[in-house]
Amino acid sequence: MFTKILVAIDGSPASEKALAAAVDLAANSRAELIALGVVEVPEVVGMIDEVDEIRQGTEAYLRQINEAAVNYARSRGVVLRSVLVRGHAAEAIVKYAESEGVNLIVVGQRGHSRIARFLLGSTSDRVSEHSPCSVMIVK
Repeated sequence: MFTKILVAIDGSPASEKALAAAVDLAANSRAELIALGVVEVPEVVGMIDEVDEIRQGTEAYLRQINEAAVNYARSRGVVLRSVLVRGHAAEAIVKYAESEGVNLIVVGQRGHSRIARFLLGSTSDRVSEHSPCSVMIVK
């Protein structure tokens, strides 16, 4: 059914659930599995040194998260390729999925209130809306 699965990870409890679901799916379907961490680019003018420091810290944190994801998948007999990209989360996830020919994106759903989701939207909503393939949103 699915041959190439992309799971978005950021270290949150929601993304840990998404990773577990993606690993199970990959194991059962023998699909290729990719974990994508997105270093979000802040929209800040000025204080370039501080922004760069935050970006570097975020990249280091996501590298650790990706390494843990690789180890988790390996412990379940699944090979996982981890990738870091820069950008806005939803846009970067969709763009990467398009470039890789992914046929399933797995994302976690954050626990926003209905009002917050209505006003702000969510990454999972935007990925689902703009994705070139099926999207599984894990609660």
